[in-house]
Amino acid sequence: MLRKNVMLGVLLLAGPAFAEEGDPGLAAALLKCPGAAPFVEADRLRAEERKNAHTDAALSEPALRQQLLDMAQVDQEARQGEWTRAMVENLQAVDGANLPRIKQIVTASGGLPSAAQVGGDGVSAAWLLVQHADADVVFQRQVLGSIEPMVQRGEISAHDFALLTDRVLVNSGELQRYGSQLLAVDGRWQSKPMESPDQVDQRRASIGQMPLADYICVATQMFPTPPAAAK
Repeated sequence: MLRKNVMLGVLLLAGPAFAEEGDPGLAAALLKCPGAAPFVEADRLRAEERKNAHTDAALSEPALRQQLLDMAQVDQEARQGEWTRAMVENLQAVDGANLPRIKQIVTASGGLPSAAQVGGDGVSAAWLLVQHADADVVFQRQVLGSIEPMVQRGEISAHDFALLTDRVLVNSGELQRYGSQLLAVDGRWQSKPMESPDQVDQRRASIGQMPLADYICVATQMFPTPPAAAK
């Protein structure tokens, strides 16, 4: 059976890139969810700053950067298309294959590789692979505990920090903080249980993120919910 409650763990991860490339899907979603637009644009601008902060020629590990980008591309390709049993099984297989390698990379680097090593896009790719390492929440928690300096330096966005925070909490059976981890219930996206739901927008605002209603609005427009069940 395809699980009814399929988590949407990376909502708007590619939002800045889509906005930069004029993605019509995101543009249409923002027309329906105008409150999200300034936040998406701010994320896009910050992503551009991170991308331009380090030139390829100055990177200390360009080959590692390319490996991370290739792994992230396979990760994202596995998440395209309709929610079917075959799609979910392939997605899980891709995540399983990526897990030992990203763990090796993190161990060798003493944490996520830095922008000086692999560039801003390489850092984002490494973060993505950790975000999808759901089979090893201990590893996810280890990385989460080490990335605050990278957030302070602007190498990792507050948006990505919130996503990984919620991911670790949900995977540990705890209440999430920012409401970013979604599940499909009766054909609609909604947040998995969170602490103090009445304060979630204050917590999101404290790290520069859009209100939860706008976040779910964009999810609804951009990502069709999976079927309730499939043999």
